[in-house]
Amino acid sequence: MQIMSQTLSAMNYIRNNKRRVSVLIVSLCLCFVLTYLTQFLLSSLEETVIPIVMENTKKIQYISLAGSSFGLDVDHLDSEELNRQYLQKNLELAEKLKKREDISQVYYAQILYVGISATVGSMTVEMPCVPKEEIPALLEHFDAELLEGRMPEREGEIVLDEASMKNNNYIINDYFNKEGYGTTFRIVGVLDCDSYFGCGIPSESYDLSCQLAVLSDGSIKDMSKVLHEEGITVREVYDTILDYKWGEQFVKDEIVDVLGNSTGLIYIGIILILTISLFIVYTTYLRDRHDEWCLYCSIGYSRKAIYYSILRELLFTFVAALLCGAVIISVSVVLLDYLMIQPKGIRCRYFQLGTLAEILCTYVLLLGILQIPVRYALYRIRTIDAIDDDLF
Repeated sequence: MQIMSQTLSAMNYIRNNKRRVSVLIVSLCLCFVLTYLTQFLLSSLEETVIPIVMENTKKIQYISLAGSSFGLDVDHLDSEELNRQYLQKNLELAEKLKKREDISQVYYAQILYVGISATVGSMTVEMPCVPKEEIPALLEHFDAELLEGRMPEREGEIVLDEASMKNNNYIINDYFNKEGYGTTFRIVGVLDCDSYFGCGIPSESYDLSCQLAVLSDGSIKDMSKVLHEEGITVREVYDTILDYKWGEQFVKDEIVDVLGNSTGLIYIGIILILTISLFIVYTTYLRDRHDEWCLYCSIGYSRKAIYYSILRELLFTFVAALLCGAVIISVSVVLLDYLMIQPKGIRCRYFQLGTLAEILCTYVLLLGILQIPVRYALYRIRTIDAIDDDLF
């Protein structure tokens, strides 16, 4: 028998079996879309938190030291005297820090906390309350401008950035965090600011803890080293320092590692389900085409020609799934951003390079796995006169 040399057309089969081919395309496409959109939504937490703990901490650092870190005899002083000495120590430290060239101002300020909720998880942002005359300097330091309303004029009045307002569904003249602070603090203005930021005038009637708020030029990464130069040793168990170094560690421990584990499990689950279902479906699909390939073999096509035809069909299916998935994802991320992300005042990143790489690697893996049933199907091909005796 003479072996035919012409190439089998994969497109003829695809055109004549659109419904069957479309099932495989849709399955692969949904895997692509589901994997990407899951990562897109989860990553909004990282995109939202990083500006809070790594960008804000370049401009402002917070210091909360225990009395014993100042050398106070906390065991033998009564509470009134301890509070007086503790206040004095903080004010003295503030004056020392102000003398540094990389620090423009230090406040011993009441600190409010505004919650920011992402699609998954949440975070709080510190808000210093300072004297009325210091608020313009704070706004200038954060490149913030009044967008709506007015500046704080009386105690308990605050201004808040637009994104934080959206995230908490606040409007001007709302009480700020009424559940936590009651009716003590009221929002009187909205800020146009690249950061999650707010500030206000402290309340004399509300007992709120105070911390040192340090405005710096962005060069201070580790405030503990600065304090060590001033003769203070920071102890992790007793003292709290919010600076760039703390922000880096927080992102690694609470965001990157946690999300990495979560997305890893989700990704593995999706791949396992897809691989098993696709393997079963494709094996059935190949069995249904057994007579067709036996016919090709009988009229002179080689198994190699049949194999390359199947491979081209698979490549068409995978490429079509990628292109369809790319279109669906492009539309979906824009819609999610405008309908879900932006209204909450949080952030996202459209282009997920790592996720795209994982998807491409998965497609290569699936393409390799599907070679098993293809090779087996080719091995079972018989000429047309042997079909009746085939036990496939």
